[in-house]
Amino acid sequence: MLSTAPRNRLRRKNLSAPMLATFATMLIMAAIANSQTRLTDVSDPDNGGSLQLKQGDDLQLRLKSTPGTGYSWQILQIDKTKLVQQGAPTWVAPPKQIPGAEGHTVWHFLAGAPGRCELDLEYIRPWEKNTAPARTFKLLVAIK
Repeated sequence: MLSTAPRNRLRRKNLSAPMLATFATMLIMAAIANSQTRLTDVSDPDNGGSLQLKQGDDLQLRLKSTPGTGYSWQILQIDKTKLVQQGAPTWVAPPKQIPGAEGHTVWHFLAGAPGRCELDLEYIRPWEKNTAPARTFKLLVAIK
């Protein structure tokens, strides 16, 4: 009887180790799921719309553009405490390399302080003064 006691203890340790590992994995996965940010992709069809973000979410704005024409998107209005721009905007070429084809200007923003923010942009030739923009884009963003 004395010789079986250590064997029972060993079995209990072996059974509890996988359960403990499973439990720890579940806790880690739950923490990761709660801390992950969400990426929201916004583009031309969303003009005039609104959306809701959580603090820490990523917002990607993709607007059609053709820099070879001299036009570029300029941000007119933004609350930089609510939408924090992440780096400079980039231009993404169209899939087919056709001269003069329309690509996209892409911005990345991080949802900052809670509240409402209006994001307004205009598509202009910066040197043309007193000229209406070729296009405009507006988005109302609520951050929780």
